[in-house]
Amino acid sequence: MKWSWKNFFVGFFLIIGVVATYIIIKQYGFGKIIKFYENFNGWLLLLYFVIIFTLFVVLTWRWNIILRSRGHKVPFRKLFIYRIIGQAINFFTPGPRVGGEPTQASLLGKHNVEFTEGLSTIMIDKIIDTTTCGILFIVGAVLVSMFYAIPHNAAVIMFIAGVTFLLLIGLFYYRMLSDKHFFLNIFRFLRLDRTKSKRLKKLEKKIEEIEIIMIQFYKHDKKTFVYSVLITLLSWLVMFAEYKTATTLLGLHLGFIQLFFIITFIGLAILFPIPMAVGVLEAGQVSAFSMISLAGSAGVALAFLVRMKDFIVGLFGMLLLAMYGFDVPRTIEKKYRSKNGE
Repeated sequence: MKWSWKNFFVGFFLIIGVVATYIIIKQYGFGKIIKFYENFNGWLLLLYFVIIFTLFVVLTWRWNIILRSRGHKVPFRKLFIYRIIGQAINFFTPGPRVGGEPTQASLLGKHNVEFTEGLSTIMIDKIIDTTTCGILFIVGAVLVSMFYAIPHNAAVIMFIAGVTFLLLIGLFYYRMLSDKHFFLNIFRFLRLDRTKSKRLKKLEKKIEEIEIIMIQFYKHDKKTFVYSVLITLLSWLVMFAEYKTATTLLGLHLGFIQLFFIITFIGLAILFPIPMAVGVLEAGQVSAFSMISLAGSAGVALAFLVRMKDFIVGLFGMLLLAMYGFDVPRTIEKKYRSKNGE
């Protein structure tokens, strides 16, 4: 494998994650963690995977209505497969659930959807999801602080993170509705546009093209935007059912607020640049469970169950990608060359 800073940091953070996982398991004891799996119910486990399937259907529905608002009709079954593939790639690669999106956009090319157009619909879908999840996390943090004694440092961090998130989201939507760029401005603020790198020049142009499509959507497809938000709220109801079933499988009987808080911490774990969120997911659940006065070992057990689910979905997605025999880098390169007349 060719050396690069990207590979170095991936390896570095992965080692940190593995070490963190080892320390957590050693602290709570592998036996105590596994004990939560003793009363597994087969039918409940089946229901758990049915709910996960339903969640993917709901999320695919949201992506589908965004695509249709842009005038693209792609078979729902195909979109469902593409989302699973994207999820799989995101799971096995580091970062905040990114990496699978270019693959999904390239797969849309099979249905005459131009790469930039396809990627823009995926970005719109992801931003709506992130916005809703972020706001719900803030609501959950407020509710938990009202009923549980949260450590002062944790409360300060969550407050700062919540305010920062609201400011960024508010600025993003303000600029979109004002026909102004957001990500392109960040790109230029960092002075990346002044580089002589051809790759960064192409990236700048691509960001501009994608944001133009996003601006058009937010200004002229407001009805679709509202539907997308409502579908996202529906996906959260399904997610609650998923984690209610998961915690019941482990013999835990949690209330609404407790589940709310746990789900948001799982969402935060995937933002760290570690493949499969190794170590971060476990540490996050230990922190969340401790804040709501539950055993940290139960949090680790839930993290293992979530990881098992993601791993199975990931393997299934990779199998689907292999069945399609799709060379993503080559396809994207070909699109760029044809567009530039090379």
